[in-house]
Amino acid sequence: MLRTLSLRARLSLLLGGVIVAGLAFGVGLLVLHAGSRVNAEAEGATRLARDLVLATLPGLQSSPDPQRDFAELLADARRLRHVRITAEGEAPPPNARNRAPDWFSALVFRPTDPLHVSTPRGVVSIAANPADEIAEIWEEIVWLAIGAAAVASLAFALVSYAVSRTLRPVGLISAALQRLETGDYAVRAPADGSPEFVVIAARLNSLAATLQRLDDENRRLVRRMLTLQDEERRDIARDLHDEIGPFLFAVRAGVGALARKAAAPVPDPQAMAADCARIDGQIAALQQVNRRILGRLRPAALSEMGLADALDALARGWRETRSDVVIDLALAGARGEIDETTALTAYRVAQEGLTNAFRHSGAGRIALSVTRDGDLLTVEVRDDGAGLAPSSRGGLGLRGMNERVEALGGALKIENDPRGGARLIARLRLSARAIDAKDPAAMGA
Repeated sequence: MLRTLSLRARLSLLLGGVIVAGLAFGVGLLVLHAGSRVNAEAEGATRLARDLVLATLPGLQSSPDPQRDFAELLADARRLRHVRITAEGEAPPPNARNRAPDWFSALVFRPTDPLHVSTPRGVVSIAANPADEIAEIWEEIVWLAIGAAAVASLAFALVSYAVSRTLRPVGLISAALQRLETGDYAVRAPADGSPEFVVIAARLNSLAATLQRLDDENRRLVRRMLTLQDEERRDIARDLHDEIGPFLFAVRAGVGALARKAAAPVPDPQAMAADCARIDGQIAALQQVNRRILGRLRPAALSEMGLADALDALARGWRETRSDVVIDLALAGARGEIDETTALTAYRVAQEGLTNAFRHSGAGRIALSVTRDGDLLTVEVRDDGAGLAPSSRGGLGLRGMNERVEALGGALKIENDPRGGARLIARLRLSARAIDAKDPAAMGA
């Protein structure tokens, strides 16, 4: 049942229980004290009445009118409180109406046997009767209980109000969390209440700001991914149109010419063989273009030979295209077991680094190295070219590579080399739990 109650209800229930327990404890102490008080009063009154009767007995023996003196003795003794005096042969006087509950009277006083004193006029019985004292104590307890209950009720109301005011930020923070759960990252919880709630509100606001920033970054990332995909599609469409299209047209024209020569009344075998050779050369060139496009989409050498051999083949292709630039390779870290996603990312980083170095740096020497340090794979492309311009921010290719590396928990940076030129460094983790992507020290940033 308590689990279904709110914190405010639990605190109110606890406070009410403490107040009720305190009132019950106080009333119990009063009742315990009342018992000793009533018994002391009853014993004192009984002794006083006995002493009075005993002190009057010598006078009764020498009195000229013992009957009158005995009546006066009874009258004087009956004026005493908390006792009931009865002469032998007399009917006991009626009990006064008890103004306290019977259960209370029985709780605080247990009747004792009456005292009997022999006199010339008979036996006098003296019995304790503290009804008045019990009634007075009961009234005191009732009024004290009423006053204490009133004070406790006022205290409960004040404390409940204070608790309600203190816990008011809980409702505000809960509402903010609910809005945050629905995706409203602009929500902010007011920093109100005790220092603990102020700290919680500050942490919640920081979380909301972080989620909003991450959401904005995800949106920008999606837009960049769409832009990169459109760029890649345009490049592939341009290659298909500008390179494969002319080859296909030439092959089709060659096949048409070959068909016409074959249908001639006197076919010329040499001419037909020459047409076949041209068609074969065009098909071979078409295959090279096709392999180059497929290599851009996914390098076949990577899955067939591994990362090291794929990077060697990539460098060999650049050497054939740009024989004026020296390419140094250090690929010891690229050998061994590397998961496919990490290997492909490392290959793309090297490909983008070499492409940028050849296109923009004007370098005469480019160095590509892949090293390992535990679970950290480092890909570095360094050139001795003109370096980066101060306002350079990198193109879509580098931004796409950076986002891809960060998605794998790595880090990528491009900077000017103190020795001249520029260098691109990407650090990738080989194990999903090896490095915290947010820890610059672990990433060597």
